[in-house]
Amino acid sequence: MSSFNGKVDINYLQQAARIFAPIKQQSYAKMQLKPGDVVLDAGCGPGIDAFALVEIVTSTGQVIGIDHDRKMLDQANQQAREMAIDDRLHFQQADVCNLPFSDNHFNSCRSERLFMHLHHPGKALREIARVTKPGGRVVIVDTDWGSLSIDITMPEMERILFQYRIDKIINNGYSGRSLHRLFQENHFSDINIEVFPLFTTDVDLFYALSVQEIV
Repeated sequence: MSSFNGKVDINYLQQAARIFAPIKQQSYAKMQLKPGDVVLDAGCGPGIDAFALVEIVTSTGQVIGIDHDRKMLDQANQQAREMAIDDRLHFQQADVCNLPFSDNHFNSCRSERLFMHLHHPGKALREIARVTKPGGRVVIVDTDWGSLSIDITMPEMERILFQYRIDKIINNGYSGRSLHRLFQENHFSDINIEVFPLFTTDVDLFYALSVQEIV
């Protein structure tokens, strides 16, 4: 029987970064970073965003990226060493639901397309809130797979297939639409939600973004 193994490779993330570039820039701006800030990027993958964030906080700041994938973390740390910025940019393996950091450690925390993979998104957000300093910013970017639609001649079949994906393949397929509720339940203030529609006619890119590996 086929089952989803949860693998997200570097090629997928690089292609995703291309189409999500404007959203990434918006997320950086919403963090309201300044030189000297200490920042967490949860679910950092190969460090695409962390390398951008470390430029914003400058040489006086620090960025830590966490992920579960040791191979991507090793590659990201190697790149940081080659760029001679490993004193202020570090990647480590960690569970977002049990973060290995003290309370009130970070000026700002972000994650992008992480919550859709989580079985316990509420617990993850509580941990992110715990390690964020009072008055700090938490920015979460995630996908509502329930709103995904493609132009085919059999719309009924399209809905069946995407419902199967949400029910059987993605752990948290409605992650995007649930963020406001999660932030309220965790007693955040000044909650702001923005919706970014994406459109593509590139079928290869569509498959890269929406059809993750099934073995």
